[in-house]
This record gives sequence, structure tokens and C-alpha cells, in this order.
Amino acid sequence: MNPAAPALTSSQLALTVAMTVVVQSLTAMALAVPPVLAPVAAADLGVDPARVGLWSGMAFLAAMFAGLACGTLVGRYGPVRMFQAAAVCVAAGLAAGSAGSLVPVLSCAVLFGAAHGFVNPASSTILAAAAPARMRGMIFSIKQTGVPLGAAAAGVLLPLLLLRTDWRHALAVLALASACVAPAIAPFRARYDAGLDAKARARHPLRLRSIVAPIAEVWGDRPVLALAVTSGVYSCVQTSFLTYLISYLKLGLGYSLVTAGSVFAVSQLAGVAARVGWGTLADRLVAPRRLLALLGIAMSLCGVAAILFDPGWPVAVVLAACTLYGATAVGWNGVYLAEVARLAPEGRIATVTGGTQFFTFSGGLLGPPIFGTIVAATGSYGYGFVPIILLPLVNAAWLLLPETRTARRAT
Repeated sequence: MNPAAPALTSSQLALTVAMTVVVQSLTAMALAVPPVLAPVAAADLGVDPARVGLWSGMAFLAAMFAGLACGTLVGRYGPVRMFQAAAVCVAAGLAAGSAGSLVPVLSCAVLFGAAHGFVNPASSTILAAAAPARMRGMIFSIKQTGVPLGAAAAGVLLPLLLLRTDWRHALAVLALASACVAPAIAPFRARYDAGLDAKARARHPLRLRSIVAPIAEVWGDRPVLALAVTSGVYSCVQTSFLTYLISYLKLGLGYSLVTAGSVFAVSQLAGVAARVGWGTLADRLVAPRRLLALLGIAMSLCGVAAILFDPGWPVAVVLAACTLYGATAVGWNGVYLAEVARLAPEGRIATVTGGTQFFTFSGGLLGPPIFGTIVAATGSYGYGFVPIILLPLVNAAWLLLPETRTARRAT
């Protein structure tokens, strides 16, 4: 954002937040497409539906490195331009997936992952400049509602599209819609990408050192490192839940795809409401670190309930449990990102956010493949929840210990 730009009016702030939510929703929807389609598309591709976790792992590997590079890319090209790049990656990935063969489907994992990796560093740069400090937790959390909104959209739209067409054409429809986002957000470049010139690009060279430096910066700052590790653990829970819930409900409990998709969508909408609620709570009543610990304990308890799911249970009971799971396992991100932005040195928000994202996406990289491996080995989706019950409990205990602060290194 141009430092000389005047403060935003309420309507300008609302439009800015809406723009970030749209882009966040788009990339989240893309990541949710394979888990939603796995029960029906896996046979056409000749793979086991449980192996969708490997696809998710590839996507998060791409996101890890895209996030590390994004601090430099934001400095060179601007945060809105990176949003546009993310939208183009989503549209291209959906178009590739619509080809209906395994290699293009695998390639779209890289495109979707890169798109998702670009979003948080770019949006944190925009919102840290646009949001009043007293509202930062809430506004960051509103932006993060894009993740469950996008996942919910995939859970609702794809089953409805499949009632009228096959999954390949459904992806083509989503690709066309996604392609409209990049030109739609172009007007925001005038405010948030202003002042970029040859000197700005010279200050942010594309070098390997500038890409890996964010990890070292996070590692050297204990409070930020605690947030980074927490995000990795909770991301492991969140992505496993997102990746396997529909398959668990359809293949494990015998639900129809429409019913499973609806339960999935409700759990994501619960995450939408919870993100705003947790962000407001962190602004006003509960310290962010303590709140993150309490959310870890709650998501572990929800995982215990998921293990106990049985085909004889009323759908309403399963829906209630999944709703609570979504509120906790999907609702923590805005609190974490707002606190990272608060702790980051001035002018380093995109870089530090990208560094913490390396840990966040490491959880996304590891969680679904481990979950899927357990399912394949045991034949039970319930056993896959065991590690994502234990990990957040351990992390919550660590967060509840007295915080040890170290002096921030000069940057």
C-alpha cells in the first residue's frame, strides 16, 4: 500500500476485505475439489479414494515454497498482482483437471498449492495497512472465513453439478468462473500496488537466499516460532478433516454424496462463523496464545467423537459433531495470522507470514498422507483420527506454559 495514501473509509475497507475473502475462497475451493470428487472420480482415474491425501500433500508442498517466495514477489509486483496470479493458477488447474486423466490432475495440485501459498502473505500485507489496530484480529479472521467458505462452496456446488453432468464438465464450469476473478480485482492495484518501480524490484531480488530467509527469521523469534509450530499442528488437523470427511461419511458411514457434501458444507460454515468469533474474542477478552491453546484442546475432543461415529447414529448427531469440529479445527487461522502480523517487524509482514506458512503448510503436507496411510492399513477411517487427536493436545499444553520471550534480532 502506498504510504502516502489516506486512511480508508468504512466502505473502502469493506470492499478491501471482501476482495481478500473472494480470493481466499477461490483458492480454498480449489483445494477442496479433489476431496469432494474423490469418491466418484477416483475409479475413473484408477486410484484408491484414500490416496487423495497424497494429492493434498503435493498441493501443500507447492504452497510451502510459493509462500516463502511470496514475500519477495509482493515486494516486486505488489500484493494484488499476486492475488491475480493466484486466480490464474486456480483457473488453469481446474482446466487441467477437467482433462480427466491422472497426470493433469496431479499437475493441478502444483497450481492449486502455489495459488494458496500466495494468498496469505499478500493479504496480510494489504490488511495490516488497511485495518485499524483495534480491529485487526476480527478483520484478519473475516478474511480467513474465505477458507471454509471456499470449501463449503465445493461441498455444495460440485454435488449439485454432478446431478446434471459428469465431474470433468463440472471442473470446466468452475474453471470458467474462476478465470473471471483476476480482471475483477484489477482496480485494487491502483491503491495497493502503487509505488512499484525498478528501485522496488531491485530491493527484492529473486534469489535463492531471499526465498529461504523467511524460515531463518521465524526460527530466530521465539514468539513467532511458537505461532508457526502451532499453525503446523493445527493445519495437520484441519487438512486431514477437510480431505477425508466426505469420504468417511460416504464410504465409512454409507451416506449419499449429497448428504455427505451437505454435512461437509455445514462444518465449513461453522468455521466461517467461528473465525469471526475467535478473532473478536482475541481482540477483546482472551490473549491469542491462550485462545489457540483452548482451541487445540477442543479440536482434540471433537476428534474423539469422530472416532466413535457409527452408521446407526442419527445424521443430526453426526452433523452436530462435525459442526463443532469445523468451528475449532477450521476456525483458528485468523487469530494466528493477526498475531503474526502484530509481531512482525515493520515492512516484513509478507516475509514473516510466508515463513510461518512454511510450518503451516508442512502440517498440510504431512497430515492427509499420514491419515490416508492409516486408513489404507487398517481399513477404518476412524483410526486416522488418532494422530490428529494427540498432536493438538501436546501443542496446547506447550502454549499454556509461561511464554519465554527472546529479544528480536535486528532486521
